[in-house]
Amino acid sequence: MLRSPGFGRYLTGFGMSLVGDQIWFIALGWAAARMGDPRQTALIMTAASVPRAVLILLGGTVADRYGPLRVTLASQTLRATLMLTFAVAVVTTSTPHLWLLIGVALLFGALDAAHMPAAAALPPSLLQPHQLPAGQGLVQTLERTATVLGAPLGGILVATGGPGLAAAANAALFTAALLSLRSLRFPVRPQAGEPVNPHGPENLFASLWTGLRYVATTPVLGPILLVVTTLNLVVAAPLNVGVALLAGNRGWNATGFSLVISGFGIGAVAGALLQVALPSPRKPAVAGLRWVAAGAACIALLPFVPGLPLTAVTAAALGFTAGPASALLLGVVQANTDHAYLGRVMALVSFSALGLVPVSYTVFGVMVEHFDLQAAFGACAIAEVVAVGAALCTRSIRTTTTPRTVPRKDPATADRDRPA
Repeated sequence: MLRSPGFGRYLTGFGMSLVGDQIWFIALGWAAARMGDPRQTALIMTAASVPRAVLILLGGTVADRYGPLRVTLASQTLRATLMLTFAVAVVTTSTPHLWLLIGVALLFGALDAAHMPAAAALPPSLLQPHQLPAGQGLVQTLERTATVLGAPLGGILVATGGPGLAAAANAALFTAALLSLRSLRFPVRPQAGEPVNPHGPENLFASLWTGLRYVATTPVLGPILLVVTTLNLVVAAPLNVGVALLAGNRGWNATGFSLVISGFGIGAVAGALLQVALPSPRKPAVAGLRWVAAGAACIALLPFVPGLPLTAVTAAALGFTAGPASALLLGVVQANTDHAYLGRVMALVSFSALGLVPVSYTVFGVMVEHFDLQAAFGACAIAEVVAVGAALCTRSIRTTTTPRTVPRKDPATADRDRPA
């Protein structure tokens, strides 16, 4: 996979950007906690998350209108500038004021709403369709590795020089990521594209609605995105809420809880790397759905497995199924999406995690309150199986295959997709 120089540069730039995101999250959380007022702390962290969740669908629309690479570079430039400005402001004021933290959090969240779907839409222009599942496996591995590395690095930077030093380091990381992404070329020819509106360009909201209609009317995309959304919801709630409640019921301390969560992360990385190592299956959608069904069995078993070690092993097995499932299904989504809609489609994928997962936490808690913990885990497993069954009832899902190649551009025209 890394034999593709363009994709290697993409992973390098994307990875540095992800590490910077984790550093910023730690720095902002520490600065917010130092305010001393829990309400102010909550307000700052809300300001960081709400714009991203609310604006991400429009961010995908912007990526499709102006091009994912152009939007990625522009948003990365603004993110680096924002971090440098914040670092200077912290140095000059010594203690960040509430208005400064809220303002920077809002701006960073809004820029993230454009950056995330634009960056996620780049791999189909750098890889052949049959390479996309393996490419997604590498992207997922990179995301989890960045979380593991970025959080402690952010803590070290904040402990050494406060949020100002962390922001300055972020500015350097984002600049390095920008230079790596700036060198990308697109050797793969885009597909047919969105039909031209005879009345001129649509406004962003109309264009977003056009993208939603495209997903709903494309035979493969609708069912697969439904499964991906279900996977995000029914794995996150049992893992983050259910395991915490399970740990409390069984008398495990925080170390026990973190051991189970770490088991899932290790399993997910191993599963994603397995997908990188294996050749792409002939029917990737069906293969991905099989992994999802196997994960449903792990979710159902989690509250019944005795002892901490076996629970951690079961969580690792759940992660091992989630890794290839996500890689295969997202690879199918990208391979079957017209390039003119990639930003909006990837924004929908991100929205299912950012906007809907918090809702799943509430629903899971309500189920535990009205029934019990085992029933809540079981309901999540059933929801996953139902989504898989509904997808497999669709003929296009059962028969879809990934083309091995797409036409490549003439070298004489390749520079047209190189940023000016």
